[in-house]
Amino acid sequence: MNFYYLITLFFVLFNLLIIKNFSKIKFFHLNIDKPDNKRKFHPKPTALAGGQIIYLNILIYWFFLIFFEDFLEKEIFFQDVHSMNSFILISSLIFLIGFIDDKINLKANHKFIIIFAIIILFLFLDKNIIINQIKLSFIERVFFLNQFNIFFTIFCFLVYLNAFNMFDGINLQSSFYSLFIFFYIMIFFTNSLLINILIISLICFSYLNFKNKTFLGDSGSLLLAFIISYFFINLYNLNYIDYADKVCLFMLIPGLDLLRLFTVRIYNKKNPLNSDRNHLHHILIKRYSLEKTLLIILFMISFPIILDYFNIDVIYTITLTFLTYFILIIYQKKN
Repeated sequence: MNFYYLITLFFVLFNLLIIKNFSKIKFFHLNIDKPDNKRKFHPKPTALAGGQIIYLNILIYWFFLIFFEDFLEKEIFFQDVHSMNSFILISSLIFLIGFIDDKINLKANHKFIIIFAIIILFLFLDKNIIINQIKLSFIERVFFLNQFNIFFTIFCFLVYLNAFNMFDGINLQSSFYSLFIFFYIMIFFTNSLLINILIISLICFSYLNFKNKTFLGDSGSLLLAFIISYFFINLYNLNYIDYADKVCLFMLIPGLDLLRLFTVRIYNKKNPLNSDRNHLHHILIKRYSLEKTLLIILFMISFPIILDYFNIDVIYTITLTFLTYFILIIYQKKN
């Protein structure tokens, strides 16, 4: 147990060193986001290093597990060494695609196809991550997916990766959202070393992001989205979360924003995967300060989780969140 705290302390000190020496470390300045006054309005070129910070912490964590296998037994997300290595491999590939996208701006369709292939590879390597049945809290029936289980699992990964990637857009938004999820998992499900390390690395990134020294980048947003998807599918498959609709509550706001954006883009005969400035955070930031925008978004994210905590029916919770979201959008559009 003391050694567990020593490892945690090591990661705290490691991330403090990153903060102190960030401007001197060339690895964190390989990708630079330059303002174009069309979609990007930040005042100066800024490093896209969020993904590198998180990924570097995950790699060091992996090395610790290789040398101290006893810690692997306490990680509920890994059944064995194979599942751990599969997770690290796919996390690396997802990070790499995001990193390349940050560097050369891949076409949205090409990126989608590559991520699709990576997820297929992941399900081939680790069949424990495949969703085989759907249980809903408001229906007394289990839906067995049978031959559609792989397709449905891929669909879940792809939808959330795209929703999270679109959700990222202003300072602290995605990191606070991810911290909210990781703290929830830590408090209610498991205090794993991996969760602690992710929280530490996200706090490190959030500080640098707050100081306008770095952005998350696609490497960070895709990596976080994959990890969160992986965690929730594991928690559901291992029965830590009883019902699939309970998982959806954590992803409701990014999902609703994705649905609205796709609908509007398709209606306007545009590629639904292409970017624009019609996201929830773009709409809010036109009227409010960054602080108020973040508070509104964090309230929207936590709203369905709070209702569920007080045992409000899931159908009512989703309906209330849906109405609140679209009333907010309509109000902002009209004013």
